[in-house]
Amino acid sequence: MRREKFAKALGRGRLRGLVVLALAPALLWLGCCSVSLWNTVTPAGIVIHHSAVPRSPGGRPVDSSVIDGIHRRRGFGAFYWGRVYHIGYHYVILPDGTIQKGRPDGCRGAHAAGYNSYIGICLVGNFSSGRGTSGEYGAEEPTPAQLNALVALCRQLQAEHSIPAEQVITHKEVNPETECPGDRFPFLKVAESVGRSVE
Repeated sequence: MRREKFAKALGRGRLRGLVVLALAPALLWLGCCSVSLWNTVTPAGIVIHHSAVPRSPGGRPVDSSVIDGIHRRRGFGAFYWGRVYHIGYHYVILPDGTIQKGRPDGCRGAHAAGYNSYIGICLVGNFSSGRGTSGEYGAEEPTPAQLNALVALCRQLQAEHSIPAEQVITHKEVNPETECPGDRFPFLKVAESVGRSVE
């Protein structure tokens, strides 16, 4: 008798909503889990960038939160284990050498097409001589503090994720249409410091 009543109630739609509500958390969790798994990577290398964005209209210096806002407006975003990350880089290094965290290391980046399984490190400034020397885009060459922080961070990430020195690269090495991180970026010095031989 109870089975018949249950079947009739389900057939009339009275319990359909309850069943959907009961299953919703599990379905949501499965959906979030599958998206997170899709966005999970094992870091294969490191790509070095410069920010090349002007200061905000109020003159606020560029940092990870400013870049996060720019990337949000550009439609970047990755759901990763309970949170959406908009900033495409994994780390941002300020002119004073402060390292700010962007996305987690294991979250797929949004910084270099075809190389988003690599960790993206962005130095604040514009190191391309084509931009002139107005200072609007921040430092015109990396500061010693930035370079020291970059080398230390690269070495740390290389050790943590078993990244070979040959896979510590610049953005322009994988995208010939960009100058990033600019012709004023001392790549040979950085490459030597992280153990990469460049001919």
